[in-house]
Amino acid sequence: MSTRSPVGNRKRTAVTLACFALIAPMPASCAERNGSALEQRSVSRGRLLFEDRFDGNHLDGQRWNTCHWWGPDGCTISTNNELEWYVPQQVAVRAGTLRLTVSRNRTVGSDGRTYAYRSGMVTTGRTADSTPAAKFAYRYGYLEVRARIPRGAGLWPALWLLPTTNESLPEIDLAEVRGSRPDTISMHLHWRDPSGRAKQRGARTTLSSTAEGWHVFALDWQRDSLRWLVDGVERWRVQGPEVPSEPMYVIANLAIGGDWAGPPNAETPFPATFEIDRVTVWAS
Repeated sequence: MSTRSPVGNRKRTAVTLACFALIAPMPASCAERNGSALEQRSVSRGRLLFEDRFDGNHLDGQRWNTCHWWGPDGCTISTNNELEWYVPQQVAVRAGTLRLTVSRNRTVGSDGRTYAYRSGMVTTGRTADSTPAAKFAYRYGYLEVRARIPRGAGLWPALWLLPTTNESLPEIDLAEVRGSRPDTISMHLHWRDPSGRAKQRGARTTLSSTAEGWHVFALDWQRDSLRWLVDGVERWRVQGPEVPSEPMYVIANLAIGGDWAGPPNAETPFPATFEIDRVTVWAS
């Protein structure tokens, strides 16, 4: 694997940080008061396309891979300057939850670099050295993930989608979090305009407390709109030609460090775990 990943430009760049300087966080209470712009309403869910409740003691290899498609022997996203090397041993299913765990273990990646941390990720995309077909992808529908976010500086849990073309764009970030601010959820859309230039939009929202820290993150993807919901409340909406119209697959990961999350500190707990107890997709 090259030190520059094939989708190295797909996430959290300096431009993203500059963009966020212009976007104020949106507390849940504000979202609930914003009427038709950000409303809490029932979603018409169609046919069930995909569901994993992580029963049993093993990850379902028919549904999930444990690395990006370009990394048969582990992987990372080097262009984000992340500190982890993803390996299957950091992915576990236990007591009805998927557990993506980062630990302080020095590891030499297949790119020849030494990484201070190992971590876990899963994806429904294609496997390395295989046909381009993803294990699961969809176009338009309702994605819902119930998860518990770890706390600690430098931790970077994320839920996101990429296209089955194996290109870096479009990208939909359902939720990504800096562990130093685990109550703040960042949401992004990255796409290319008709001239081929990379564009992006983003927003943030603040979590309200729920039992034991579990929250439900959802994306309602229609032909002409994307709606991000947290705990049943719409937090952000995008409409227009930038809404993706191609099949995309699902990714969940726990990164550490990098340009966006910043480094861990002495108080960051290791091991730390990003827990997910269900992933469900319904057709529109």
